[in-house]
Amino acid sequence: MATDPALHLILRTGPRLRAAEVLSAVVLGLMVVQAALGLAVSGLYPEQDWAVAAFRGNDLVTLFVAAPVLAGALVASRRRESSASVLVWLGMLHYGLYNYAYYSFGAAFSSVFLVHVAALVASIGALLMLATSIDARRAARGVAGGRRARAVAVFTTVVGVALVAAWGGLSLRFAITGTLAPNVMPPSAVHLVYAIDLSLLAPVFLVAGILLWRREPWGSVLAVAINASGAVYLAVLWAVGGFQADAGIPGTTWLSPVAIGSVLACMAATLALLVRPHGAGRTTPAPASTTERAAHLTSPTAS
Repeated sequence: MATDPALHLILRTGPRLRAAEVLSAVVLGLMVVQAALGLAVSGLYPEQDWAVAAFRGNDLVTLFVAAPVLAGALVASRRRESSASVLVWLGMLHYGLYNYAYYSFGAAFSSVFLVHVAALVASIGALLMLATSIDARRAARGVAGGRRARAVAVFTTVVGVALVAAWGGLSLRFAITGTLAPNVMPPSAVHLVYAIDLSLLAPVFLVAGILLWRREPWGSVLAVAINASGAVYLAVLWAVGGFQADAGIPGTTWLSPVAIGSVLACMAATLALLVRPHGAGRTTPAPASTTERAAHLTSPTAS
């Protein structure tokens, strides 16, 4: 008896998935163009030295890490989708949303402003279209359960709590005393960082960690995605420190133990959920190829 290809599909075929693929390709193209311009064109960012160094460090990681990872996940998902390819794809779209929110709202107005906004809008659209195309129960079968999932759930929740405690606590301090903590970051950057982290980052870590602990399918989906996104963006923070050190900004370095350790921690969490998941008490379905997806679309029983 022939096996229904739909039994192994992680992604629901249809207009939303096609939109996710097209918009993701747009995000990828804009990432490459924007980051390449940022690294190649002197004076592109009309900012203070510390901010120019920060944006250029960000561009380095976007061009040589985020864009290749997004491209690999997108191609792999089109050829033969798996939980790893789909959820890393989702995570890189979250990176695009989070990253280009900083560029769109935080960078000084420049000749590439519209590129930043276009990348942000495309990331939002692609993220929504992809997330609503994922069958979370099937995707979760390719993610580790058991003790590994519990450990990642604790780590992911702690990251979310730490962000809320740090930025929320400093915000409450300002509300009560009217003063900012010294030597945290330039006052002009405080509002932007706190707002974006407390809206786009901390809640996702918290929800992912809690749902993963409760063994909900969406916990598996979100935990992989947010840790993959977090690993790449923490690499940005490492590169930012290096570029700022090269620019002579005091107190910055390429060899920040916190930045390097944070990157490795999020990478480890992602890999713990994706490497040999069947060894942690879950059965991984055979990945569905593009041919199988097409077969499902043309099947008379497909809905």
